[in-house]
Amino acid sequence: MNNMKATTTNPALVMILVDGSHSTGASWVIDDKTGQESTVSRSIQDGVNRALHDLIINVCYADGVILGRINLGVVVAQGDEVRWGLDCEEPEDGWLDVASWANLAPQPANANEIPQWLSLQPEGKTPLIEGWESCFSTIEKYRQQYPESSVLLMTLTDGLFSELDLTEEIQDDLSKRQASCVGDASYLHLIGHISPDGKPATLFPEELPEGEYEQLLFELSTVLPSHLLDNGATEFCGVPISKRSRAYVHNADHGLLSELIQLGSRVVDGNVVVVNPTKGETEEE
Repeated sequence: MNNMKATTTNPALVMILVDGSHSTGASWVIDDKTGQESTVSRSIQDGVNRALHDLIINVCYADGVILGRINLGVVVAQGDEVRWGLDCEEPEDGWLDVASWANLAPQPANANEIPQWLSLQPEGKTPLIEGWESCFSTIEKYRQQYPESSVLLMTLTDGLFSELDLTEEIQDDLSKRQASCVGDASYLHLIGHISPDGKPATLFPEELPEGEYEQLLFELSTVLPSHLLDNGATEFCGVPISKRSRAYVHNADHGLLSELIQLGSRVVDGNVVVVNPTKGETEEE
């Protein structure tokens, strides 16, 4: 199994699918001590922008120059469409090289602020299935151009099962489509399902959870990167983890959402071995 380390020879694809529906305009607490509130959409926006900044600083920047180690695609599932999520014309292939996306966000006057690549205005429903289909199509094209490169797909949604026309056939098709587009690539699908309602969270489950929607997200997610365990970690976000734990959180609050997005930004910076979605165990290098 290849690792997820991004290089200039084999640049990683970071693909982010964001829920831009009206429900992400809901408020939630982002600081338990002060009671400060924000919206779910703002938390997603801030988390993604921070992760992109971290990718430039921690993965692409070396010796005073930005190296072409991360190619990026961001799409927003919103209303009746899946749209390109960055402030530029959508590229034909569905992704930008780092030279193209790194400077899209203006540098803020305050050095403590994070550049803003993604800006969300919540509206409409969540065409999540179409969003996955769009991402899988992009990943397939990427694999044709970069067969040795790794791929990270991050899905961030507060979607409800009732909003999806989720038949058993559609679920099977999504799973097969994901497996076929990934092939033998090092691949991580990180899924953060968000809830501002304080519902009990499911964190990194090992077994198939109850609920049709939860089961779909479990099946589409991959296991957590094995380097967490290789480095002696036995828990993440306070929850025990194993080589069977999925990179999936259900009913995440603000804190869990932030942790999950930051995990996504780190997996392409090191020898991270992950499971192909068609397999069931990690393989050591």
